[in-house]
Amino acid sequence: GYTKYDGHSKYPIITGHEFSGEVVAIGKAVKRLKVGDLVGIESMHWCGECDACRTGMFNQCQMLEEPGLTYDGGFTEYAAVHEKYCYLLNDIVNYYDGDTRAAFELGAMIEPVGVAYNGLFVRGGGLRPGGHAVVFGMGPIGLAAAALLKTSGAAKLICFETTKERQALARKMGADYVFNPIELSEEGVDAGEMLMDLTNGKGVALFAECAGATNATYPVMAGALAIGGKTIQIGHTIGKTAVDLYPYQFKAGMISGSNGQSGQGIYSDVIALMASGRIDMRKMVTSRVPLEQIEEGIQLAGNRVAGKVLVSTEYSEIVHT
Repeated sequence: GYTKYDGHSKYPIITGHEFSGEVVAIGKAVKRLKVGDLVGIESMHWCGECDACRTGMFNQCQMLEEPGLTYDGGFTEYAAVHEKYCYLLNDIVNYYDGDTRAAFELGAMIEPVGVAYNGLFVRGGGLRPGGHAVVFGMGPIGLAAAALLKTSGAAKLICFETTKERQALARKMGADYVFNPIELSEEGVDAGEMLMDLTNGKGVALFAECAGATNATYPVMAGALAIGGKTIQIGHTIGKTAVDLYPYQFKAGMISGSNGQSGQGIYSDVIALMASGRIDMRKMVTSRVPLEQIEEGIQLAGNRVAGKVLVSTEYSEIVHT
């Protein structure tokens, strides 16, 4: 009963997996950073020596460490991080005319955006502009996927989400259509057929499964897969999933698994998108919480209605947006 998370973890631990900060002290071996720098933290801490790392598969590192999960993370006033996992936020600061709060907030959201980026573009190979895209599940990862698909040229961006609050966030992130899958089922609507109608029979070029509700989503995807269509599995699921492989074989489709956000230039690319205004992930922030009130922030983040809840030593009071 101590935790609901059954993944890579060690306890007791200071949590906080997605964070940014200001460099206030450096070790003798640090060469690239200086005191005063603002940085975002890559949170899949790969070793660089195992077989996975030596083939460039950093997120599959066999000796992986993760701040907030296997050693103390970001929900604290000070955190110790190896230099190689730090990325400068200078370009974001410059784009927002010296606004360091914007840099800190966006810097803390590089990680979830990077998770979506890794799945969509690195593991999945991306979307040709003009293809139609679907995102299942509009938590922070799904919202990030929606923003990335919109800016990369999705013709019709269609999202599925059960809560009204997150449906509204999906629209803010660029969704053209947002549907409640439970309501569709109750109304007797075949979601796969509906997607084929919406795309004028072309089908969906890329599905981003960010819900982890695979037994519900894969039948929909099988019914609306475009020729050469892709499914990217980003959401974590429990148990086995029955998948009809025939549509993927017949339509030359592909299913890609994705986990993590490190390596492959992902952090640098996400920072560049943020620093050019192509994506503004602050649109998905629903609450800002001082570190001293973090317990309330964690409750907000766990209600499956919130978007992104940010915690900072710079905030003086809880603000809901």
